[in-house]
Amino acid sequence: MTPAGSALTIVLLATVALAMKGLLAKFVYATGMTVDGLLLLRFLIAMPFFWLGVVLFGKNRPGERKMKPVDLAWGALYGGLFFFAALFDFTAVSLIDVTVSRIVLFTFPAVVMILEALHKGRFPPFRQIVCFVVTYIGLVLVLAPGGFGEETAAFWYGAAWAFGSALTYAIYLYFGQRMINVIGSMHFAALINTMAGVCMVIYQLVMQNALNLNPAGIMWTAGISIFCTVIPFFLLYEGIRRVGATQASLISLSGPAMTFFAAWLFLGEVLTVPQMIGFVVVTAGVALLKNSVSLSGLRRLLARPFS
Repeated sequence: MTPAGSALTIVLLATVALAMKGLLAKFVYATGMTVDGLLLLRFLIAMPFFWLGVVLFGKNRPGERKMKPVDLAWGALYGGLFFFAALFDFTAVSLIDVTVSRIVLFTFPAVVMILEALHKGRFPPFRQIVCFVVTYIGLVLVLAPGGFGEETAAFWYGAAWAFGSALTYAIYLYFGQRMINVIGSMHFAALINTMAGVCMVIYQLVMQNALNLNPAGIMWTAGISIFCTVIPFFLLYEGIRRVGATQASLISLSGPAMTFFAAWLFLGEVLTVPQMIGFVVVTAGVALLKNSVSLSGLRRLLARPFS
């Protein structure tokens, strides 16, 4: 598989895992744990596993040089942005439905495209614009086939938290891609999540919010930490190193739709006709990045995550 093709597979697998964290967070909240409790445990549990991955697999990962003291300063900046993105995201999930929060959160690829256009002083490529429009239409069909209904003030409050997460995540993702190339994807993942964890500890010491820790919530949080944080972030940053933040963020639009498809495939959940159409549209939108819109192109795209 070509580097671009393998990057597509890597980012697809990462985004499927990342899209699951919102669903698992609902199980954590059902045990009585708070947003602060989930986030604090998530960062603390994930931190040693990130550095274990660096020790075991990071020695030969591509990077322009080894980490220097100046990288710690940049890591603190990007780690702080990632901390706020996570805080805003999990707060949104606690306030509104997961499906709605995912739709709002996944506006971040458009923000990344806008940042790239402003930063480089050029209009986004037409293919990327078409990819976002097509994929997002499909995403709405998958996640909200019947529409949103009447929105309340609480809905818009939760949606604002989700958009805040999308905005901070896009800024961190776009400007952090240079650092990924400098120190390598695995070191970047470990450094950023460590700095985000430090930010979370400081935040908790200052705010002193209730955590409501309990055994069931801790178990769910451990699953989020390993399977929806450590593993997918290693994959995501490696994909960004290969194809850039803009391409990777557009590919990640397929994550929630892939989650719905996996639930139908493995758990027997029923997908409506609009959701099935939406899944096809999402797949076609992502296929616009690296494949022509043809049956063979869609077949190759669908086959990669399972090969």
